[in-house]
Amino acid sequence: MYMDRDVLIYALLLTMVMIALVLVGESRPDVYLSITILMYFIYTSINYSIRSRARLRILDAILLFVFLAIVTYRVLEVLRVI
Repeated sequence: MYMDRDVLIYALLLTMVMIALVLVGESRPDVYLSITILMYFIYTSINYSIRSRARLRILDAILLFVFLAIVTYRVLEVLRVI
């Protein structure tokens, strides 16, 4: 029961953030993915019950790698290396 409520709260928060990004005119897909990953880590850090019940270590590692790749690409783009 609590897991359903936690997932519903996460989905509502994520939906509100995505709507806000659409309203400000954001069109880059990597921004949406980065924000989604950040929201996931923030929410699962605040609400540890999801993380403890689902054992999300592999997913955490994959999402962290994807986030780092996006950030690295953007930093190199700003520095005009790419």
